[in-house]
Amino acid sequence: MLAVAWTTPVFGAEPLAWQVIANNGDEAPGGAPGDLFRSYNPPGLNTQGVVVFRARAAVLGSSQAGGVYQLDLNGVDPVIKLLFRGDPVPSPNNLGGTYNEFPSTPRIDPNGSLVATRGQHDPVWEYSVGGDEVTRVGTSGIYAFPGGNPTTGASLLGAAVEPDQITLTFPWFSVPETVAGTRFDQFPGAPAVDGDYIIYKGNYTDLNDGLGRTGIFFRDVVGGPPTPYTGMIARSGQEIPGHPGIVFDATAPPSAANGSVYFTGWDFEEDPTFGGIYKAPIAHMPTLETVVGIGDPVPGIPGAQFTNFGEGLSLSSDGTMVAFWGTWGNNTFTKLLECPEDGNPALLAYCNEQHPDGLEVQIPVNQGIFVHDTSTDTTHLISRTGRDDMEDFLFWVFSGRVPGTGGGEEEESEEFARWRSSAYAALSTGNGPPRVAFQAQRDGLAGIYLRERFTSPVALKTIAEVATTPGQLLDPEAPADSYISSVAIERDGFRNGRIAITASMLYIDPIDPEETESWAGLYTAEVPVDGIFADRFEQQ
Repeated sequence: MLAVAWTTPVFGAEPLAWQVIANNGDEAPGGAPGDLFRSYNPPGLNTQGVVVFRARAAVLGSSQAGGVYQLDLNGVDPVIKLLFRGDPVPSPNNLGGTYNEFPSTPRIDPNGSLVATRGQHDPVWEYSVGGDEVTRVGTSGIYAFPGGNPTTGASLLGAAVEPDQITLTFPWFSVPETVAGTRFDQFPGAPAVDGDYIIYKGNYTDLNDGLGRTGIFFRDVVGGPPTPYTGMIARSGQEIPGHPGIVFDATAPPSAANGSVYFTGWDFEEDPTFGGIYKAPIAHMPTLETVVGIGDPVPGIPGAQFTNFGEGLSLSSDGTMVAFWGTWGNNTFTKLLECPEDGNPALLAYCNEQHPDGLEVQIPVNQGIFVHDTSTDTTHLISRTGRDDMEDFLFWVFSGRVPGTGGGEEEESEEFARWRSSAYAALSTGNGPPRVAFQAQRDGLAGIYLRERFTSPVALKTIAEVATTPGQLLDPEAPADSYISSVAIERDGFRNGRIAITASMLYIDPIDPEETESWAGLYTAEVPVDGIFADRFEQQ
C-alpha cells in the first residue's frame, strides 16, 4: 500500500527544454496553400519518439479543414499528412467517398509504427438490395497505416451482400458471435493499436431483439490473405468476472500494449454497482482478468472502496501497468457547465439552445489518479482531491452530432451532441522511474502535473499551468508577456520520459483588456528525473 508524501504548493515550475511539434505559424500539409494550423487535440507518441495528432487548419478567415498528421522527433523530415478532409476513403469504396471529419484522436503502437484513426465520410459502398433497388452505406470506419499507406481496418459494411442477396460481400467486417451479417453501427472513441492489430469499441444492433449492444473488438490490419476476420475481446451481455449472473451493460474504448488489452466495463454505466478495469490477451473471446474492481479498497485511504472508474486508460509500453481515474464514496459537489464561445457554429448554437443558462452537474468529491502494477498486483495512489490543493480531475466538452446534420447511417448512428466528461493521465516507464503526468484543476487553476516514484514518491511537479506559466517558455513565437490559457494531455502523451501536450497562450493588454493576442501549438520535452527542476511543491 502506498504511503504518499503529501506536499504543499510554493512557486511556479521552472522551464523544460520545450520543442515545437507544430504551431499556428506552420502550414498544414495536405491543405490548400496558406492553410495554417489553427486548433489541436493532444498528441500521442510511441517509445521511439514518433508523434501522431489531429489538428484543424484554415486560411485565415476561411472555413476550417484539417486532418491527421505524424512527425518523427528524431528525424529531419517535417510533419507529414496521414489523412486530410476531402481525401478519398481507401478500398472498399465504389462510390468515391471522401473524408469529412476525424472525430477522435489518432493513436500509435507504443512499441511500433502502426497508426490508426477513426474517420467519418460520405457513403463508400453501393449494392443491390433486390431488383432495381440499391442502397448506399458506409459512413464511418477505422483506418490504419501499415507501411504508411491507409487501409480500412473496420467498417460499417458488414451487412452488404452480393447480387444473390445471400453471400456477404465483406464478412470480415461483420460483428462476430451474433447473427451472420450483423453490421457495426459506430466505433465510439479512439482505437488502440498494438503490433499488427487495431483494437476498438464497436456499437451494433442485435438482430435477435433489436437492442443496442457494445463490445471490444480487434482485427489484424497487416497480415495478408486469407483476410483476417474481426475478433471479440468482450461485449455487453457477457458475465462480469467474479460476479455470477451480473453482465456488462457497457464497455469503454480500450488501450493496448505488448499483447495486452485493458478496458473499463460496468453493469450500468450511469450508476454502476459492479464493474471495473479488465485485462485480456488479444485473442477471440479470451478469459478476462480483473485488474481493479468496484468495491476494491482504495490505497492510502482506510475504509474507502472504489465506486467508479474512468474510460481513459494509459498503459506502460510493456503492458504491465495502467494509470486510471477512480472515485470512492457518494459525496458530490455542483459544477456549472457553460457553453463554449469558440468552435463549430452549429454545435455552439445547439449547446446554447439546450442549455441557455448552463448545465449543473454533480461531481464526485472524492476522486483521484491511480496506477495499478499487474506484476505486483499493487495499486498506487498518485494524486487525490483534498490534498496538494487538488479540486477536480474531470474536464468537460460539449461534442457529438447536432440533430438535423449528417444523414443516412451517420444520422442513425452518430451520438447526439451532449456534455461529456473525461479525466486525463499519461503513464511513462523507461528512461527513469515510472511517472504519471495528469490534468487537474488545482486551487482554481487548470494544469498538467507529474508524480514519480510511486512507492516512495517525491514532490509533485508542475509541467504547465494556466495563468502561471509564461507562453514563451513553451514557444518563442508566442506573444510576449502571454500566459498559458489552456493545456491538455492524452493517455499516450508520455513515453520513455518524453511528454507531448497541446497548449494555448493568451496576452491581454493591461490597459485595454479588449486587446488580446493568442497563439497555440503542440509541444514536447524530455522530463528530467527527481529534483532536477523546481516546481510548485516541496516536502512538508
